[in-house]
Amino acid sequence: MPVMADFDPHSFRDALGQFATGVTIVTARAADGHPVGVTANSFNSVSMDPPLVLWSLARSSRSMKVFEQAESFAVHILASDQDALSNRFASRDIDKFAGIEHGEEGAPLLEDCTARFLCRTRNQYDGGDHVIFVGEVIDYDHADKPPLLFHGGDYADKKKRPPLAENSGTTQIEPAGDAVRDDTPVLFEVDGKVATITLNRPGSRNALADDVIASLVEGLERAEADPDISCVILTGRGTSFCSGGNIKDIRAMTAEQDMSPLEIEQWYREGIQRIPLAMDAMSVPIIAAVNGHAIGAGCDLACMCDIRICDENAIFAESFLRVGIIPGDGGAWLLPRIVGMARASQMLFTGEFVKSDRAVEYGLVSEIVANGQLLARANQIAESVAGFPPQAIRKSKRLLKDARDMTLKENLDQAAMLQGVLQQMDDHREAIAAILEKRDPDFTGR
Repeated sequence: MPVMADFDPHSFRDALGQFATGVTIVTARAADGHPVGVTANSFNSVSMDPPLVLWSLARSSRSMKVFEQAESFAVHILASDQDALSNRFASRDIDKFAGIEHGEEGAPLLEDCTARFLCRTRNQYDGGDHVIFVGEVIDYDHADKPPLLFHGGDYADKKKRPPLAENSGTTQIEPAGDAVRDDTPVLFEVDGKVATITLNRPGSRNALADDVIASLVEGLERAEADPDISCVILTGRGTSFCSGGNIKDIRAMTAEQDMSPLEIEQWYREGIQRIPLAMDAMSVPIIAAVNGHAIGAGCDLACMCDIRICDENAIFAESFLRVGIIPGDGGAWLLPRIVGMARASQMLFTGEFVKSDRAVEYGLVSEIVANGQLLARANQIAESVAGFPPQAIRKSKRLLKDARDMTLKENLDQAAMLQGVLQQMDDHREAIAAILEKRDPDFTGR
């Protein structure tokens, strides 16, 4: 990979877009020439100008000393057929580079990846139990290959994933008409910088059956990976937002399939728990437009979103005890952080139905919208969000979410690091210029 004197910004942007959900391997070379490599879940953030990538490594990693001393490192976004390579680098006590040509100088480079970034180590920051590495990209390449995805304890591309019906602007990707809307578990539409994801099982009040879960996760990943999307609206088709888990599927696990406790545990990990993990990985803000019922896992699904609004008919319930189970999708973690422990306990232990007016009082939603006006209001909020610089939006959400598990000092350190990136970007300069010149800004994401 020869170092390039000039970067093609469009090609570079495409390459950067590969890592939002792809399995990542970072490599470096020790002072004695020995190669090291680790797997990373994802980068924390990126910058187009200057071309920077950020990632973190646990202080307990046996490779930490090498990365701290290395002058360069290479980031590899694995292709969908490289699961064996991913497994190798995720293993311990084996020679990860056995049989792999990796040169003798500089960061080792792996072949046949979706994207690769050769980086000069620029900064290292204290991230609590992690060290945050900032690298300046000095070269990159990428191929027209889908990235290797990992969710729910397995590689996502190995799972059967129902297709999404998609609209982009006014162009219909799938055949138009009611057939698409009736057969597709989840609809995915893009209008400008806003993506709308619609649960499309009105007959079951948008219950979270396996095909709905898989398609919803796919839609979230698609939105996160698209640098042109700055906000997502999540809603349900018909008279309900989401009625929660599919009762027939839950009953079948014990009454018909006679699944063991371990098999049921695995079903949750590989099924519905993929949704909160995908949501938590999102750096794009998500607005829940709650129409009608949000019951059980449907209530928790709304709680996974950053902003929640509802129509006058909305009803929320943490109703798991009604069917003799507990929240298996993160509801016990999410709900107290939104409404407080006392109200979360009351909702869970009584299974009470919370109507829209009480939902506002509880802080479960921020506003009630007149029936029939919900999506219009959601789009209004989304457009307001999407009007800001794309990278600043994503980094603001990351700063908020990471603060849950940080001390004030750690959060201030992270904010200072992110500001160092943002204030070098063209969008920051454009925002200042637009204010001073009393005009609308034109942000490019750089």
